[in-house]
Amino acid sequence: MAGFETLDNFTFTACEVVSRNVTLGNATATVSSFSPVLCGLCGLYPAWRHVVVFLLVCFLLMAIAGNGCLVATIATRETMQEPGNFFLAALALTDVSSCLLFVPSSIHNTTHATFLSGAACKTQAFFVLVVGSLAHSFLLCLWVCRYIQIVCPMTFEEKLSRPRIALSMVMCVLVSVLPPLVGVIRNGSVRVSTYHGADGMQAAPTGIYPCIPDLMEASVSSVVCLTMMIISTIFAILIYREAQRHQENIRNLTPNPNPDAVPVEALETKLKATKTLGIVLLVYWITWLPPIFMFFLSNVVTMSTFTVAQDVLHIVLLTNTFSDSLLYAFRYEMYREALVQMFRHYKYAITETIIDYMEIILE
Repeated sequence: MAGFETLDNFTFTACEVVSRNVTLGNATATVSSFSPVLCGLCGLYPAWRHVVVFLLVCFLLMAIAGNGCLVATIATRETMQEPGNFFLAALALTDVSSCLLFVPSSIHNTTHATFLSGAACKTQAFFVLVVGSLAHSFLLCLWVCRYIQIVCPMTFEEKLSRPRIALSMVMCVLVSVLPPLVGVIRNGSVRVSTYHGADGMQAAPTGIYPCIPDLMEASVSSVVCLTMMIISTIFAILIYREAQRHQENIRNLTPNPNPDAVPVEALETKLKATKTLGIVLLVYWITWLPPIFMFFLSNVVTMSTFTVAQDVLHIVLLTNTFSDSLLYAFRYEMYREALVQMFRHYKYAITETIIDYMEIILE
């Protein structure tokens, strides 16, 4: 007991792992730990705390409003209910889920100088892999749909029937859940990654950065996501090559050898959708690779450098939760109209609520 009592007197003065020998009877063990409160962007630079909270609140509002509007537009307009847009709606819902998984806890931890640990940390570590893989799976399915629509415009509705779309979504969910589920079966519970020898740590490394599962599960999931991004890029290249071939046929005024060739107007529409999706894919490459790369350097760089870099990269990564909706709103008028209608509806609801409360107070 005396050995454990000494651990209660640990004082952390820096964002580094603190090690101490603990003697219990005739046995001596080295216990390593550190304080996540002193780590990360807000721990090492407290002046940034208010800026970070403001950004996170804005991210949360934009993710819910933007993606909600995107889903509502697809759900209420028949012209938008084509196969690819079903995956776009699923991707928007995944972005909202990802934002709700990360941002509220980060806001709470930043404002209260705490960090996730225990069951909450394990739960987040499990779903970190699920939402990440799910987003990449839906993005890949989007590219497959765009490719089929351009290559087989006359038969794509048959190839992309709603039962097949539903089956594809179920497969995406299974692929996303499988790595963390296998980890739970293999270890008996969710294991959280440790950093710099802080063995047994079941906590997030900072208040902003989420809990990450064990290295094995995280590595498998990262490889799956990276593979999907590479395949999506290959489909993007194939689509642009197919479009270039069609455009050359049109310029040369020669009969198109492909009887299923896309008409000029339809080709332009599909190419605009593909270019938009290409920007989304580029954003994924820019925002997803750095934090994955930094994660594997966790035992190479110092803890202070690692935690600050991961916090910054995580904040950049969170822009994925609303960048898709902003991009579609920028490139398509119908999304902008839906956003305006939604804000008008919210403004009207808030105004009516304020008026009702004023009437109650005056009475």
